[in-house]
Amino acid sequence: MAQWIQPAPERARYAVTPTAYGDYTLFREPGERPTPAARAEVWERWQLVLGEDVVLEIDDAATPWHGLRSRMRVGVQGRLDGVPFAARAASRSMVARRRGVRFELSDARALSFTAHRFHRHFVRGVGGEEHHVLRSHGARWETDHLDRGELALLCFALFSGADALLTSPLWNL
Repeated sequence: MAQWIQPAPERARYAVTPTAYGDYTLFREPGERPTPAARAEVWERWQLVLGEDVVLEIDDAATPWHGLRSRMRVGVQGRLDGVPFAARAASRSMVARRRGVRFELSDARALSFTAHRFHRHFVRGVGGEEHHVLRSHGARWETDHLDRGELALLCFALFSGADALLTSPLWNL
């Protein structure tokens, strides 16, 4: 755990998870740090690889848990199956519908993790219409009906701790 939350000194494999598509592997490496804020936040480059294909790439991530959650509130940039995206987390509100993490892709898709009372939902938005694709059951997620890019986003949210942005602030008391 201590190695996990430390900044990545070089490109290395940090996690592997088996899925229906094969094993997703998370690689972290030092990212570009063009500003003093980027150096202070220890930006990293994260890649989720399926076989030899890079499915998800985030260029301005940070260390897992607190560092990355802070970056998600400001916004991060990356690519999902080669399609550029911008992602941002909503505030830590007591009201469930105000909590979420939204990925806006340049191909007019929007993929979101949202909080709803006792469950978390993964929502796919295309052309202004939103469809609930899956939901959580406690700490477990259903993984049916996801394409490989959406499954990579779910792996990213779980590996990075970004899913904690969906929990009520009352859990932190």
